[in-house]
Amino acid sequence: MIHQLVYYSRNTVPGDGRAMLTNMREILSASQRNNSRDGITGFLIFDKTWFVQILEGERAMVTGTYNRIARDPRHTAAAIINVSDVEARLFPNWTMGGAMRTPEVQEIYLQHGFGGPLEPSRLKSKQIVDLALDLQAFEVAKRQNARLAS
Repeated sequence: MIHQLVYYSRNTVPGDGRAMLTNMREILSASQRNNSRDGITGFLIFDKTWFVQILEGERAMVTGTYNRIARDPRHTAAAIINVSDVEARLFPNWTMGGAMRTPEVQEIYLQHGFGGPLEPSRLKSKQIVDLALDLQAFEVAKRQNARLAS
């Protein structure tokens, strides 16, 4: 069994546009290093206001990772949506995959009923996981297409 934790928090990362993207890349890079060390996989969905994240791994490592994240000053109001044990990792190849909400992926959000802004307090864990799986599939296909084109 794999421990899975789904949470959301309010983004306080400074900057707009390019500055925010640079800050987000730094966060993802640090997350990938830490998660690789701790055996954590998962997926981060973010827009200008919210982070919604799925963490997977051994229970103590997932709990420790969430506690470290909850103390990070780059966001506030962290709230756990769901904690459960699942049969297998849903994001086995991602020490931390991530998808910023952009026009390129808006269609995926619409397919999941997210026309307007994310309102994480109203989301169910299954909605988040399903959205993350489709965003992950989009990223994988995009990378494969890029490799084929080069």
